[in-house]
Amino acid sequence: MKILRPIVMTLLLPICAAIAQEREWALDAQDEDAFLLFGVPETDDVALSFWCKIGTGKLKLFVPETDPALKQDEKSPLRVQVGENMHEFVGQVSVNDEASTKSIETELSTDHAILNELKTADVFRVTTGPHTLSVPLADADITALLKLCMIK
Repeated sequence: MKILRPIVMTLLLPICAAIAQEREWALDAQDEDAFLLFGVPETDDVALSFWCKIGTGKLKLFVPETDPALKQDEKSPLRVQVGENMHEFVGQVSVNDEASTKSIETELSTDHAILNELKTADVFRVTTGPHTLSVPLADADITALLKLCMIK
């Protein structure tokens, strides 16, 4: 038993380290698209993302894990609260059968009031069905993303 314990601890240590990683904001611009992701770096763990086709003046909010009751291609309400302000959107539902997850995505213009609110807030909340996700905004470079998304 004394030999087994160190072996088990050695095997569990990398798993515990991965779980301990915290989500953070990352801005990434590629050929045509720009992304501001909130997730764990170097993993598939993304809590949500803002993204756009560069220079289009449109921005999308993508929430990957949502209400399991939603159906493919269904339109569903998506509420975003920044401080005391509540913003109502209608999102498009997508089902990822391989991962057994459902996501929702909505589009807004780069001059939508919510984006200015996000620049100065500490946290915001996204609600889809019965699920609410609270997201800290420390290090979220909304301004840089908007510069990439705006019409040139």
